[in-house]
Amino acid sequence: MTPINLPEFVSVSKLAQLTNVTYQEMAEKMGELGFENTSHDHILGAEEAGLIAMEYNFDPTLGAQEEAEAEERDLKALPEPAPEDKEFLPVRPPVVAIMGHVDHGKTTILDYLRKSSIAASEHGGITQHIGAFSVGLSSGKTITFLDTPGHAAFLEMRKRGATVTDIIILVVAADDSVKPQTIEAIKHAQSAHVPIIVAVNKIDKEEANVERVKQDLARHGVEIEDFGGETQVVPVSGKTGQGIDELEDAAVTLSEILDHRAATEGQVEGWVIEATTKPGGRVATVLVRRGTLKPGTIIVAGKTWARVRSLRNEAGVSQMSAGPGTPIEVDGWRDQPDAGDEVIQAPNEQKAADVVAFRDEKAERIRMAEDMEKINAQRREQQIQRDLTKEAAAAEKAAEKAARAAGTDTPGHQTVPFIIKADVSGSAEAVSAYLLQMTNPLCLPKLLRASVGPVSEFDIEHADAAGGHIISFNLPHDPESAGRAERKGIKILEQNVIYRIVDDVRAVLEEKLPPQKIQKVTGEAEVVMSFEIGIGGRKKMKIAGLKVRNGVVSRGSRVRVTRGEERVYDGTVTSLKNVKKDVQEMRRGTECGMGFEGWEGFEVGDMIQTFEEKTQKRTLPI
Repeated sequence: MTPINLPEFVSVSKLAQLTNVTYQEMAEKMGELGFENTSHDHILGAEEAGLIAMEYNFDPTLGAQEEAEAEERDLKALPEPAPEDKEFLPVRPPVVAIMGHVDHGKTTILDYLRKSSIAASEHGGITQHIGAFSVGLSSGKTITFLDTPGHAAFLEMRKRGATVTDIIILVVAADDSVKPQTIEAIKHAQSAHVPIIVAVNKIDKEEANVERVKQDLARHGVEIEDFGGETQVVPVSGKTGQGIDELEDAAVTLSEILDHRAATEGQVEGWVIEATTKPGGRVATVLVRRGTLKPGTIIVAGKTWARVRSLRNEAGVSQMSAGPGTPIEVDGWRDQPDAGDEVIQAPNEQKAADVVAFRDEKAERIRMAEDMEKINAQRREQQIQRDLTKEAAAAEKAAEKAARAAGTDTPGHQTVPFIIKADVSGSAEAVSAYLLQMTNPLCLPKLLRASVGPVSEFDIEHADAAGGHIISFNLPHDPESAGRAERKGIKILEQNVIYRIVDDVRAVLEEKLPPQKIQKVTGEAEVVMSFEIGIGGRKKMKIAGLKVRNGVVSRGSRVRVTRGEERVYDGTVTSLKNVKKDVQEMRRGTECGMGFEGWEGFEVGDMIQTFEEKTQKRTLPI
């Protein structure tokens, strides 16, 4: 086979030139291979182009060379040591995640363990982002706790927490039992094969029912000890401290059985738990997985890197090192890392910069591939448009123009753009996911972008240009930015509790909706005869003789007349008579004469409906 170097993206006609065949032959071959689009300007990726080139006895070797280059330029985590080698490594503190439904008392239990008061300082009494803390227990052991948020909007963050933990303490309120987030936490633990300890909290309440909790857990696949399983259930009270010692003992015992060990020497690896910007610069909480992190160490996380300037524990105290299983706050980042990024040590700054550059290039290639797909899709649509008749194409363009003029992406759909600014990247990610879940056929939120930091002048200008608004989550109020936004008619939705954002966003969306017309049927009647009455001089008016079947028919009300399945009239009642006497209304069981505005085409057997019509503000469903 003849070697051939193919570019990342190549058109069909260019590939034909490179393989020295005619375009017609290339198009026929692509059709045989199952390609739907064989136009000369259709863009092919390297993999597709290589597959076609092989049909002409060419050997596309560039992809393999690029893969080898990727292995050389990027950083990879070291493989896990063999079980027989692992037993000689030092013991590390276990990482324990506290999970469960919102308001079931997760943070209160952590407060008792570390003798602090996080719950009192949290807005709305719920934890806003993942916090990691090393706790020295009375037994002399050290355990790292991850306090994962319980609200449904933090689903992705809880998934991330489950993947880096050794043990999950599932908190279930004794007076509330198993709830949706409880079930999600169970599924995450089972899919990640992480053992569970159940803490049945709030046993000090009168409504507490521990047995009910055990039965509900068993129904959801948790094999508890009382029913022959291995999962411990510990009744506790985060408020009084009852049972906390037993919960501590259970965690320590399970960690000793699992025997968690990691190398303290060699390449440092870990995870970014959260990242934010402080007055001193960009910082990130890193949970060390292996190795020992020290000031001066060069680490890469995602598409940024850092020469560690300082290390601080959860109390803000400087540390000289952080070993496996230890959460530590790191500063010295070139750019802000993202929560969930894998941290890997680099040998020097040049290597770190090269890795970041390579990852940027790789991300750019992925974006280019997506752009090529969009270009191909757009070209296919254009071809379809060319095949349409001129009349159909003109009608479609007119509909698109009308939709754009109404500020909608598609006829009947309003979109309202939003920019999200948050205190930490994990919160920005969670709020974004929460916003995009608010789907409705009438009006949709559209995410322009989400980032960390206060609302800037650029954010306001961007929102103004897009006709959108800004969500400020867990950030201090900035009067200057608020004033600038107000002058441009832009709303800054400030919130500290994530589940209240939906109400603010819904209110903004509802303002864009047209009023809704409501029709209420007030009466029903049947035409039983037809007669004429004089209305002055020689003029006469045809009147329908009715039998009122239901409700009340009124003069001046809106009316519709149906004949079988067909609607034959929609208008207004102009006259209503009872034995030639004008009346305002007639009720069920009575007979009357009715005249219609500009219409006398009724027949015996026609059905009459009178109705009231009013408009009201539309609301979006919760």
